Amino acid sequence: MTLPLIPDASFPPGRLDPCFCGSGERFKHCCGSNDSNRKPPFGIGILENYLSAAECREWLDLIATLETDPYKMRNPDGTVVLDPTRVCDRVVFGEKQSLLDSLVARAWQDVIIPATGIPIAWYEEPQLLKYSPGGFYQYHADNGYLVIQEKAWRKAVDRDVSMLIYLTGDFEAGELHFNRFNYFLKPQAGMLVWFPSDMRYQHSARPVASGTRYAIVSWAATADIERVQDARTTRAIDWLTREKNP
Repeated sequence: MTLPLIPDASFPPGRLDPCFCGSGERFKHCCGSNDSNRKPPFGIGILENYLSAAECREWLDLIATLETDPYKMRNPDGTVVLDPTRVCDRVVFGEKQSLLDSLVARAWQDVIIPATGIPIAWYEEPQLLKYSPGGFYQYHADNGYLVIQEKAWRKAVDRDVSMLIYLTGDFEAGELHFNRFNYFLKPQAGMLVWFPSDMRYQHSARPVASGTRYAIVSWAATADIERVQDARTTRAIDWLTREKNP
């Protein structure tokens, strides 16, 4: 199966070019603005206080009883090593994973699908990531990677919409940065965020200076986009049946 290439030079627009969102304004005055009080760029959805302070405390109390595991990556040869691009821990839910699955399913159903109008086929089993001081995640796109020789992005994973739910906000630094828009978002406890998973929304989790950044993450494949993988992602949860791939 040939995976699609997206010319890297096609985005972002030039600062004097019309903004890609269709507003009619120049990119530099719209989604590419440098104004610190700007609104979120087109495609980035933010709902503050999706979880109440009390709900966040309940989740943090539960997390305190669970183990964590340093985030790892699998090499092409099958070996598993620490991921140098993502320094954080994964909270191991084990038999309590269904609690996390249900929380994220409600976010897709009650907020993201109505807000975007995008039907989804499945969403990936959510993970809860713990970023301690010094923790970070380098710039990346959630569904592909840059082919340097061809100066183009290759979509390699059936991820079309990304989402995060933050459980804490009392940490220093640790912003979510969308570098192609020069847009910084400081997470707050209970905040729900969603955006397209493609190369336009390349982003990073900036290093945490102090405190702990807890982020629940998941990705969804839409029901009306051609697939780039032969099979569903491992641990994908079917939207209609809520059944999980082994």
